[in-house]
Amino acid sequence: MKKFLFGIVAIIVVGIAVVVFPKQGHEGDKQEAEVTKDTIDADVLSFMETLSNKDIYFKADTMLPDNPVINDMVDMANGYAILRAAYCDAELWFRFGEVVNDTISLLKTSVIKDKGIRAAAEQYVKTLVDILPRDTALWDEADSVLWTQVWSAHSSFANKLSDRFSLSRYGNFSEKDAKRYLNIEQFIPNYDSICGLRKQQTEENERYLKLMAEQAKDFDRECLYTVEYAHQRRHEEPHVAISMLEALMKTGKFSRYLHEVWRTWRVLRQVAQSPSRDGIIPNLEYNQMRNLCLNTILKQIVKNPKDIYAINDFCFLATYDNIIRYSEFLFGNSAPLEHMTLFPEIMEDSD
Repeated sequence: MKKFLFGIVAIIVVGIAVVVFPKQGHEGDKQEAEVTKDTIDADVLSFMETLSNKDIYFKADTMLPDNPVINDMVDMANGYAILRAAYCDAELWFRFGEVVNDTISLLKTSVIKDKGIRAAAEQYVKTLVDILPRDTALWDEADSVLWTQVWSAHSSFANKLSDRFSLSRYGNFSEKDAKRYLNIEQFIPNYDSICGLRKQQTEENERYLKLMAEQAKDFDRECLYTVEYAHQRRHEEPHVAISMLEALMKTGKFSRYLHEVWRTWRVLRQVAQSPSRDGIIPNLEYNQMRNLCLNTILKQIVKNPKDIYAINDFCFLATYDNIIRYSEFLFGNSAPLEHMTLFPEIMEDSD
């Protein structure tokens, strides 16, 4: 049985993981793109937005109880926000020679209450600031040794975050539990048939799935049918489902599939925006929507701090990586690879 969520179960149940891939073959990548200082226009660089100097932090949109679990959720979200922002800004040095030291140093590690994680965040920021060159003349000389140092600092902080906020701290959640919780057939009994429509790109299927989403009796069903609707017209850019997915997230309603709505929305936005390593990647906007969804999930946890299922949802979404320029995908940023993961039927098209 095809269930689009089962691919994430392994990541969920083993604890929190950063879904990020180490940059491979830095020198070869630079040659492949043939990017030089002479070809990087100032107007182009103006679109390469840094994150560390922006309001990237998770803030609750309601009063929170002084509860250890709730405090951990907020610290986790902000710890990973800092991890991602500094990393993406470091990529700007390696891709474009943009000096980002002072920008990264603006990260507000004070938002983290946990002393150990705050100290680890401070060390991570300091290390990157010290590692990255301030002289743009050194850009052409940047090599894999420098990148390895950056990656080592990133991995060290990521490991500390993962150890501190391991899902096992908050309750037992097995792979069997995850499959039962995410089982789509509890909301759509004929899901195999619905999933099969992905292979049939027709106007009739579009109308049917859209109607089912509009007439859904509960929010989980509405989310599921809207995601399936996004699999129709999958080569259309920008996809007509983007606005529908965004509207779902803005309702403030909770769904166990909210993270899938966000992931689908983001990847459709990015592949339409740019699959290139040199294109615009509006991670700030993506993370603002992520934080909106996190607030929705957090309210569920406030109601029941022992709800391991909602805690798992929060953990997965809070720790999920940004769109990055360098990943295991050799011909662009990480969005096309994620697109193929979330839309496996694309590979069938290529066959």
